[in-house]
This record gives sequence, structure tokens and C-alpha cells, in this order.
Amino acid sequence: MPEPERAAKPNVAAASAPTRMAVVKTMIGLTGGIGSGKSTVAAMLAERGAVVIDADRVSHDVYLPGTEGHDRIVERFGKEVLASDETVDRVRLGTIVFDDKQALEDLNAIIHPLVRQEVARRLLAASQEDPEAVIVVEAALMTETGWTGGSGTVWTVIADPDVVIDRLVEFRGMDSTDVLLRLKAQATNDERRKFASVVIENNASLEELEEKVGQLWIELVGPDEDD
Repeated sequence: MPEPERAAKPNVAAASAPTRMAVVKTMIGLTGGIGSGKSTVAAMLAERGAVVIDADRVSHDVYLPGTEGHDRIVERFGKEVLASDETVDRVRLGTIVFDDKQALEDLNAIIHPLVRQEVARRLLAASQEDPEAVIVVEAALMTETGWTGGSGTVWTVIADPDVVIDRLVEFRGMDSTDVLLRLKAQATNDERRKFASVVIENNASLEELEEKVGQLWIELVGPDEDD
């Protein structure tokens, strides 16, 4: 089984919060495209004791009703993007920004700084609770935005396009043409390789992926004393 690819990387990262600096002993920026298995790897790391901060989930939280993000989205895009319960309807919003580059840039200008701020806050809280914790910041667009949540250590999960298409058609019921369009809108595997410190190829079985993640975890924290 091929080992994960590695590049030189620091093991100490700093993430800026509004008023304080969170120094994290071991932090990983985890990224990957649709169907790559990124979230599966995040779950495997969490099972081994990592603290996982899902930046994609945070990106939804920052525009919940009553937040600054919600107010700014309504100001920019109007109340027509709201559902009956006053939450932002992501489908309606997505329809607006899908073919409008300026609208998408405006949305990103609203959301991305708020996500960075909230991730930094959660990093600070996690590092204060356990200074020795391995903290994983999971985000789909690290390569595209050049952002790692303050981390100098980036793991990217990649899979061949044909494998991704087969997975998403079989397990999510997606149309293959739609999957192809989504892949074309994302960073390529070659771009992800250049950006990453560790590349995890996920073209085979779940068991093989588990073995790769386990190997990387041991390299991070050492073998389990019970083993």
C-alpha cells in the first residue's frame, strides 16, 4: 500500500482571534474536494481523539438569524433569499450567485472573514481546554482560498475523478454530469498536491483509508501505550 505523500511542515501554528492569539501545538488543516473522503478522514481523526472544527459547518452558523452574517446577506441580496422561518435559504442564495461572479465575490466577502473569526474563537477555546490537543480544521475550500485556518500543516484527501463520479452517483444518487461540473469548479488534484503537506490518496477501500489515517496519527502522537 503506498504511503501518504509528505512535504516539510511546521508542527506549531498560530490562529489569530479578535483579542488574543491561540497557539496550538498540533493543528492540521484538512481539505479535499467533493467525494474525496475528507469528512470520512475527519471522522477517523475524531475517533482517535482529535478535536475537529468543521469550517464548512461554521460557514452555515455565521449567517443564522440574529447574526451579523444574516443581516449583511439580507442587506446585500434582499429578503427574497429568506425562508419562511427567516433563515437564509441556501438554494435561493445559490441560484443568485451561481452565474453571477460579482454576487459570489460579495457573498464570499461577507462569509469568509466571519468564518475565520469564528474558527479562531473555537481554536482558542479548544487549545485552552487542552493545550496538548490535536486540532483539525476541516474545510473544503482551503486550496481555492489559500486559507488554512492559521495552520502550516495541510492534509489533502484526493481521489481520481472517475472514482469520485462513481461514488457520488452510487452513494448520493447524483447525476454524473452534475458531478463533473462540480469537479471542474474546484481545485484540481495537482493543485491540491502543491498546496498540501500530506496527500492522502483515497481510491481504494475504506479499510485502506483507515490504515493510512492510523499511520499518520501514530506519526503525530506516537503509538498507543496499550498496543
